[in-house]
Amino acid sequence: MKQFITAAFFLLSFSLVFGQGDVIKIKYKETSFMPSNINIPPQFAQNMPKSWDSGKILYASESKSLYVVNTEDAAPVEQNNMGRRFGPRGANEVVYADFDIEFKYTFTELFGKEFLVEDSLTTTPWKLHSGEQRDILGYNCVKATMQQDSTITTAWFSLALPYSFGPAGYSGLPGTILALTVNEDRVILASSVDENPTTIPPFEKPKKGEKISRANFIKLSEEKRKEMQSMYGGGRGGQGGMIMIRN
Repeated sequence: MKQFITAAFFLLSFSLVFGQGDVIKIKYKETSFMPSNINIPPQFAQNMPKSWDSGKILYASESKSLYVVNTEDAAPVEQNNMGRRFGPRGANEVVYADFDIEFKYTFTELFGKEFLVEDSLTTTPWKLHSGEQRDILGYNCVKATMQQDSTITTAWFSLALPYSFGPAGYSGLPGTILALTVNEDRVILASSVDENPTTIPPFEKPKKGEKISRANFIKLSEEKRKEMQSMYGGGRGGQGGMIMIRN
């Protein structure tokens, strides 16, 4: 309770500085790593990179956010045929979140097919660690963690940027997330912050992709994962195939 009151106080204080119509622009570098506990068929392993990098941009206001591919200064993610088949989903994702309607829309691809994943913005079970702080790009950031099943997410957010958003659709903290890790296979780190961007794209949900609920998309992803394990697993207890599913 004390942590919540402290965070709420700082959020209120900074909200007096930032007007309701303000928008910030944050560039991130996303790195997805090959999980160490997955066996890859030898014929594919030699062509698989250990990690994939991609550039993203977050535009955030008091009630809306838009997370898009960085086409300004980042080269597209290079993947060979095996990278496209086995690599991380999310390189081309677009995420639109709107607290006014409490909904989030994610454009993504799964095995070459485009989807528009619809998801409600529910209360996120973050745990604040006010005693653990770090500096990111000159902004003092506080640590927060969340555990859902076997997935542990760690975020570092700044109260000086009082928008409850972050990269890849993460939200629910009393400040903007500048760094995020998901288990040990995904790292997202801010590379620049622009508090007064001159160009702002429209805050609107993606228009393409087959509409699907989050629950059904997770179910479909799991089916595809099992399908790939069956095709490339080589009889190793389903551990041979590899596809990285992002929820």
